[in-house]
Amino acid sequence: MLVPLGIVVLFLAIPGGAYAFSQNQLSRAQAAEANSGYAEALRDYAAVESLAGNPVARVLLGELADRAQIGTAETHFLWGVQLRQQGKFAEGETQLRAAVKSGFADWGARGNAALADLFYEWGKALVAAKQFQAGIDKYKQVAAFDPSGNLAASTEAALATAYSDFAQWYTQQQPVDYPNALIWYHSLVKDFPDSPEAKLAQASALPQTLYNAGLAFVQQLKYQEARDAMTELVQNYPKTSWATQAKAALAAKQPLTGRLIVSDQNPAPVANRLVRIATKWRIVKAHTYDDSGGPTYNATTDANGNFSVVGGIPPGQNYLITWWDPARKTFVTTFLSDNVPVNTITINAMEPAHTTVATS
Repeated sequence: MLVPLGIVVLFLAIPGGAYAFSQNQLSRAQAAEANSGYAEALRDYAAVESLAGNPVARVLLGELADRAQIGTAETHFLWGVQLRQQGKFAEGETQLRAAVKSGFADWGARGNAALADLFYEWGKALVAAKQFQAGIDKYKQVAAFDPSGNLAASTEAALATAYSDFAQWYTQQQPVDYPNALIWYHSLVKDFPDSPEAKLAQASALPQTLYNAGLAFVQQLKYQEARDAMTELVQNYPKTSWATQAKAALAAKQPLTGRLIVSDQNPAPVANRLVRIATKWRIVKAHTYDDSGGPTYNATTDANGNFSVVGGIPPGQNYLITWWDPARKTFVTTFLSDNVPVNTITINAMEPAHTTVATS
């Protein structure tokens, strides 16, 4: 009789001991949480869940396991909020995401709201430290955790400020980086057209940046980007002094260099020959042209057939290149057909030109 009775006592004692241990650990966890000892609280809650939450013990200790799980979610949330307030954003994000993943709707909603606050504050701190791209990236994460849009207006305003500050930062570097400043001014006006920053940029900084970016693009041999910037300036900000300068830049004469050779098959240079570039010309009959009525520009080839026009040529399309023929004592050119001359060239704005001219 004593052996079976001992077994009964043992089976009754095990659940009782487990309950007492779990209850004690739960109390310790709650006390640690109340005193902001979040790491300790999470360890104690985990101990309760490990013992009381296993499939065998849950039958008797399920209520303690449930309280431990709720306490764990709450602790992750409170710790995440504390870390955010301390400026430890990465660590805070980890804790708040754990609260969201807890499976409890209330703590999930509160965790998401806290994540929205965290990314907003994180972006603000990064921008203040002039880490603009990283800050902008954090601001853009706010919306994913703010479905109700509580932070939408403040985040949009913060982004507009960050875009503007980033653009200005590029203009303050040595050397000044106007092309990248232009990127952010364009983004500011496109994404936040009604912001005070966008309106202020359009009134002053953006026209100036367009002009200086155009000059910088020329230095980088990005001629089409240069023309695009200057054209945008003339079209969108015509009343500014920068637009006046842009018009002059678009109309400025461009260097023209070339090489006079015998033919495509025979690249031997034609030396000491006069070359003429006509800005206006017309076909009067087969293989005959008239280039009177407009400015013409002259050059002479050197021993290697190279020539250059001193002072440059204004931008224009389809200029005709001819050369002096001593035998006929006149300027001539070759023709592709009766009325289509071969040696023509377009001088693009803000871009030096070079051409190879074949005499046959």
